[in-house]
Amino acid sequence: MRHPYLCAFLAFATLVAACSSVEEQPAVAAQPAAPIAPVATVPAATPTPATATTTTTAAPKSLKSAMQGIEDDWKQIEQGLAAATADLPAMAKAAERVAAVMKLGYDPFEDKEVPNFAQLARESEAAFLDLAKKAAAGDAAGVKAMAKTLQPQHCARCHDAYEEVHG
Repeated sequence: MRHPYLCAFLAFATLVAACSSVEEQPAVAAQPAAPIAPVATVPAATPTPATATTTTTAAPKSLKSAMQGIEDDWKQIEQGLAAATADLPAMAKAAERVAAVMKLGYDPFEDKEVPNFAQLARESEAAFLDLAKKAAAGDAAGVKAMAKTLQPQHCARCHDAYEEVHG
C-alpha cells in the first residue's frame, strides 16, 4: 500500500457513514423507574433483536435515548441491590451496560451547560464499573455495601444538576 493513512482514513470515514445512517429503533415503552427518570440529555442505544439468538445495537442519537435504553438494566440493578440474594452475574452485565452509557455523558454527549456534567458522568461510570467488578467476582457483601450510595451519590447528583439547568 502506498498510502496507508489514506486507506485508514477511508475505512474510518466509511465506518462513520455507516453508523450515522442507522435509524434509531423506537424504544419499548417501559414503566419509569423512580430513581432514574429519563433525563432530557441522554439518548439511549436500544438493543434490537436481529435474530432469536443475536442482537445488534444502534448507535445512540442522544444521551436521553441512551438513558432510556438502560431503564431495564437499572431496574435489575436496583432490585438486586435491595434483594437478599441477587443474580450477581446478571447484575455485573447490567452494570457494565449502564457504565457504557455513563461514558456518553462525557464523550460524546457532554452537556456543557450543566456545571461538572462530565465529571459527574465519569464518577457514575466508575461507580457502575466498580459494581460490575464486585458482582462479577461474586462479592455479595461489596455489592450490598454499594446499595446505600450508588443512587444518591451518582445517579441523583447528575440528574439533579441537569434539572437545575434545564428544568
